[in-house]
Amino acid sequence: MKALIFANSTDQRSSAPKIAELKKNLTANGIQIELIDSNSTDGSQRASNYDIMSYPALALVREDGAVQGVWQVDLPDYASISQSSGHI
Repeated sequence: MKALIFANSTDQRSSAPKIAELKKNLTANGIQIELIDSNSTDGSQRASNYDIMSYPALALVREDGAVQGVWQVDLPDYASISQSSGHI
């Protein structure tokens, strides 16, 4: 499982505590994290691949590339991710 966190510099500042907590909990549960700058050309393209239109956003992707879940604007806590994703 991999977590893609999409945020721009403004999102990262305003959502920093939430992003930090999310990264800590995901890492503790063996989920690889990639922080993606939504303002970059690559980040914008990758966000469109997951139909992400609002930031910050989180896309949870399985090893086979299938999307397990996408959250936009309000990042979830780990318990919400686990519950909606079938206890990852």
